[in-house]
Amino acid sequence: VAKSAGKGLLFLFSDTQIVKESFLEDINNVLNTGEVPNLFAPDEAEQVVSAMRAAAKAADKPETRDGIWQFFVQVIRESLHIVLAFSPVGEGFRARCRQ
Repeated sequence: VAKSAGKGLLFLFSDTQIVKESFLEDINNVLNTGEVPNLFAPDEAEQVVSAMRAAAKAADKPETRDGIWQFFVQVIRESLHIVLAFSPVGEGFRARCRQ
C-alpha cells in the first residue's frame, strides 16, 4: 500500500479460491478489524514498522512501535478495498452463510 503512491488497492476474492475454510476467517478478520492475527512474523512486523516510521512521523502519529503499527493499520483500512464474489448457486454458499 505504501508503494501504491496513495492509490487504493483492490483485493478480489471469489468462492472458487477457497482452498481452506480458514481463508474466510482471515477475510472476516480483515473486514472487522483491519488485521489478520499473526499474519507477519516478528521480523517482518519490524520491517513494516521501520518502513512506516517516516510516514507516521509526517502524519504526527506517536513514534512508538504501537503508534506506528496502528498508523499502518489505518493506512491499510483506508486504502484496501475488498470485493467478495460468491455464486449464490449451489449448497456451498448456503452452508457458508449459515456458519
